[in-house]
Amino acid sequence: MNYYSHSKLNENEITEGSKELRVHVNGVKEKALFHFAEGLSLGYTDKELKEMITVVVDFHDLGKYTSYFQNYLLKQDPIDFKLKQHARLGGFVAYNYLEKKDEKKALLSLYLIFLHHSPLIDILQIPSKLDDDLKRIINKQKEDLVQNFPIIEKDLGIERLQDLVYYTEETKLRKGFRYWGKKYACIQDYFLINYLFSLLIEGDKIDASDTVPYQLKPIKPSSVDDRFGKPDFQQKNLNQLGNNELRNYCRAVVISNLDQPDILEHFVFTLTAPTGIGKTMTALDFSLKLKDKIKKNSGAEARIIYALPFINIIEQALSEYDKVLKSQNINILGHYQYADIFGKNDQKENVDGAEQGYDQKLMALDTWQADVVITSFVQFFETLIGNRNKLLKKFNHFANSIIILDEVQTLRLDQMPLLGAVLFYMSKFLKSRIILMTATRPKIFELAQEEILTAESEQVNPKELLTNYEEVFEVFKRTSIHPLLNDLKEEKESRIQEFVSSIFVNKWNAEKSCLIVCNTVKRSIEVFDTIRSYLEENNLENPLYYLSTNIIPAQRLERIKNIKEDIQDHKAPILIATQVVEAGVDLDFDMGFRDIGPIDSIIQVAGRINRNNTIEKTHSPLYIIDFDVKATMMVYGRLTYIQAKKSLEQKKCFYEKEYLELITTYFDGISDKSSFGDARNFFKSMKTLKYDSDEKSELPVSAFRIIEESDRYAAVFIETDEDASEVLEKYLQKITNQISRKEYNKNWKLKFQQHVISVPKYLCEDLETVNEYEENILLVPKKEIGSRYSVETGYNRDLKEQNMAYTF
Repeated sequence: MNYYSHSKLNENEITEGSKELRVHVNGVKEKALFHFAEGLSLGYTDKELKEMITVVVDFHDLGKYTSYFQNYLLKQDPIDFKLKQHARLGGFVAYNYLEKKDEKKALLSLYLIFLHHSPLIDILQIPSKLDDDLKRIINKQKEDLVQNFPIIEKDLGIERLQDLVYYTEETKLRKGFRYWGKKYACIQDYFLINYLFSLLIEGDKIDASDTVPYQLKPIKPSSVDDRFGKPDFQQKNLNQLGNNELRNYCRAVVISNLDQPDILEHFVFTLTAPTGIGKTMTALDFSLKLKDKIKKNSGAEARIIYALPFINIIEQALSEYDKVLKSQNINILGHYQYADIFGKNDQKENVDGAEQGYDQKLMALDTWQADVVITSFVQFFETLIGNRNKLLKKFNHFANSIIILDEVQTLRLDQMPLLGAVLFYMSKFLKSRIILMTATRPKIFELAQEEILTAESEQVNPKELLTNYEEVFEVFKRTSIHPLLNDLKEEKESRIQEFVSSIFVNKWNAEKSCLIVCNTVKRSIEVFDTIRSYLEENNLENPLYYLSTNIIPAQRLERIKNIKEDIQDHKAPILIATQVVEAGVDLDFDMGFRDIGPIDSIIQVAGRINRNNTIEKTHSPLYIIDFDVKATMMVYGRLTYIQAKKSLEQKKCFYEKEYLELITTYFDGISDKSSFGDARNFFKSMKTLKYDSDEKSELPVSAFRIIEESDRYAAVFIETDEDASEVLEKYLQKITNQISRKEYNKNWKLKFQQHVISVPKYLCEDLETVNEYEENILLVPKKEIGSRYSVETGYNRDLKEQNMAYTF
């Protein structure tokens, strides 16, 4: 008799076995060992870890040999939905096999097998899964297997299997898990569990989908040099260097670190440099040359993982990387989804272990089968700090990787100690090499040291790659920051009109392109309308644009392109925007205004002014306005507002060379007064293996989100035109199974997401859903474009008189 692990419908719509169980088990083992990274620091030798992986894989699907599972799989009567479950039996056998050799290995193997179709749970919850009903199931399954033992022993290459198949004494398991969880659990165990779990579930799913594991390839270390030329590293007077020369100089300084004999002993790096200095290509150049050095030293190919906060800069980075690397036969993967920017959790777990179809292309994407992966902070950090089966498939690919984290100043301050500590431990246990890039030096590792690592008797010592970054900052004279915090005197309702008539008019002239950044969508639209009226009244023809998350992504990309063209054609456009322009938007304005906010955000906006360092525009101004204290506090919090105001009130003007000192003062002040209790509690949950809890207030690992989820927002599809109508139709066809999920994902998913925005629920209470089957996405139909959605400023917020929430 043949035993199957998976099934399919044949041409006659009859269910038949599609893969033999022994073939599947061997395939999972082969793939898990293929992805195994040597030389990690997880508390066991490489040999011990491989032996553990082998045991876990051999037994993970043992329950599938029962007639109960085979009947269920092939849809043959009788089907017993309790007895067909397969994950528990193998867990007991693995424990019984290992218990006398090493109890911790035995407990760990049982835990991994029990949960291989589920999210990870608190290890102290495992005993709650043990009861008389499970004992009855295991005993019935053993009875069923008796006649098959010779076949199974031959398939698995294990003797006397019958002696191992029994329901382990509950008292022993309860005591073992209690001792481990309460006395011996440590942060290293978190990385050990997630790493082994990842190898198991990834191997299981890529074998089920017949996905071929990707063999990492070498990449030419000179790839960036071939495109931009080899950088020149000579000690020069930096003030005499032009823009491109300065970029090359900084790249040369960074690359020179690779000549240090101990460079491979460093695992945590920072790259601090002003905006517009070419950090993206500099980090890629360093990473490629470091990858080559690692290969020559250990023989291992390192994967490069580049994580960014926003979708627009991920797409931009993909384009830039492709230009440099496209001539080589390597795989560059963009892994993100538009849901990432909303912080939505759409990861549903297959908790009952039911079989399902796996798409090869999707599996390759979800498991990062590529030489270079460009992904979102959501995907990166929620895999690193998480318990979700769907995300943890790729956790093992962190090992021995080179990881570039860009725009890290966008991370939430309250999370920084946690993120810094976890990145440190990632480098320690998984031997990942981490490069943190920023123009504003947020105190990620300093806060990690103060709040978490010192108590753990650990020390993080990041190596700065641009060793003379302070000297480089001193060179720049592109912009200046001018606080005008007390210049608006009117009541809140009249302040926008006052801003235009008394500040904007006096600081701006029609020959200058201008950027105005507001803290809220509501205010940005009001400023847009007021500026438009002013231009019309004065017969000024400057192009006027609006940009925020209130506009669908498809229109944002087109708008940025048009603004850039207008700037190049000297049409002096004016852009009113929200924080969406703060990172990765390559625009170069003559001047700007910004609502008061975090100092790092203000400096990011300054990075969109005189970006190309035009000498005639030296010290181009960015004016800081205080439109509305209450609104700013609602967006950023009271502490941020007070500390930003205090920092800005030190002087009437800050030149670019002073930005570093300004940001340091700000971060010092805000860090001293901030509460980092949640960061410490999340770390404690990781350390004690509290993966989940019914009480989310306890902050188990499962509660971590890089972006705060909010039930105050709804996803709304905007049917802007005929193209959008076609995309919507394809989405509805997918829901009703008229087209396959595979076809939709390949041809339509991205287009659909580019027409979705996040809107406060109180603004869309009367909207219909896209159809009766889809409750989570609302619709603005094409007939309401104009009334409900403005092509200029996006979703119409005037339909509700009372502004009950702020969004950006």
